[in-house]
Amino acid sequence: MDSGSQQLKPELVVLRKERFPRSINGSGLTWLLIVLVLILMAFAVSMFRQPVISDTSGSIGFSLEPTPSTQPRVYTVSYKNGVFSPTNLRIKAGDTVRFKNESIFSIRIIGDDLVGFDSIGDVPQGSFFAFTFAAKGIFSYYSGENHNESATIIVR
Repeated sequence: MDSGSQQLKPELVVLRKERFPRSINGSGLTWLLIVLVLILMAFAVSMFRQPVISDTSGSIGFSLEPTPSTQPRVYTVSYKNGVFSPTNLRIKAGDTVRFKNESIFSIRIIGDDLVGFDSIGDVPQGSFFAFTFAAKGIFSYYSGENHNESATIIVR
């Protein structure tokens, strides 16, 4: 070898590999859990918060105004393959029931106990007959073609 060139000497470099990754000590883990719980509680409070309605009138007592009644609802009873569905329906007085004919033939709906509860004529396929129940009671009805195809409306 040349005397002018430097000799390279091999060096040994040792890298230390840790067996276990660094972990959070007990105190740090406790604080981390506390912060997480506080964040979750703040989120829950903001999500489930109810608006506060303040009464600025200064009066104490009760209101003499009647509570608003529920709006009348519209229910649908379908007729298909010789069956009314649902066969028993509970409604409130003032509610309307639509009887929809989903069969391939026209039907006539006849009520047993309530005057005016009758489709008067045939209800064609895809059409409906609507009736508003004002009186409370239990009212049965049936198909004009077959008295065994019946159902009941219970008005409360």
